[in-house]
Amino acid sequence: MKLQTIVAAVALAATGAANASLNDFASGNGSVAFIAYDTISTGANTAVGSVFVDLGLTLNDFDPLLAGNVTGLNNKIVWNFGTNTITKNGNLVAATNDFSAFSSFVAANGVDGKWAVIAGDSVSVPQRVLTTGTPTATQLATENSSATAGALGVQSMFVNAGVSNAVDNGSYFANSAADNSYVAKTSNFSLNWQNKLKWQATTTNSQNNFVYALGDGNETLLGADAPASADFTGLLNQRGTFTLDKEAQTLTWATAVAVPEPSSYALALIGLAAIGVAARRRAAK
Repeated sequence: MKLQTIVAAVALAATGAANASLNDFASGNGSVAFIAYDTISTGANTAVGSVFVDLGLTLNDFDPLLAGNVTGLNNKIVWNFGTNTITKNGNLVAATNDFSAFSSFVAANGVDGKWAVIAGDSVSVPQRVLTTGTPTATQLATENSSATAGALGVQSMFVNAGVSNAVDNGSYFANSAADNSYVAKTSNFSLNWQNKLKWQATTTNSQNNFVYALGDGNETLLGADAPASADFTGLLNQRGTFTLDKEAQTLTWATAVAVPEPSSYALALIGLAAIGVAARRRAAK
């Protein structure tokens, strides 16, 4: 298993994705989806359920090998599930969204729910999977091609739930956490991805990194801005992170902020010095 660090400097596309049918994994370029589920039926909150939200992007948008347009430095995308809007780097995306199922899920399952962002490609060689997670070094070391291939079984949530031909940027809620609901309950995606890449609870400001996994066992942390020798374990805020704010009903993808080169600092200091000299001259007159 190799863990690669990708530093992309690709500008974020200014336009949003057009509304279209969802891409399932068999398309080779699966739609990126926010999914959450609650399978806990004991304790104070006995309700179970699941939710699927199409985020209007595809796997290729995040694929570093294809120079995807959302993994480079200085990128920020905010999905506001409460206002049905998407903004990219402060610009409103022109798309019709219906994210209302998120609030339905939180109202019934916000205490016990788990969430993730996923996409897949079951036809390319090697196969490709996007999934959120905060893995440890040991967990990463035990990832392999069979685990990646197994994760593609979540394709059933597109097929069984009947959302593969739905309108893009839609959302779907079910009062069920069964395998034929909007999120697979036990097969492949359960309480975490293959028991290794951990999912987060639907609590305010819970975060996940984004992992690009290939069927040959190679993985990449997306939105990275650090030397290859950096510590890859746990939540890495200097890389791309998804942040869910349950109370604000927002999901945010943010990549690392570019650090100015030393030469840029020097030019800035020269400019400030010149301004200071000019100001003193004017004051002396």
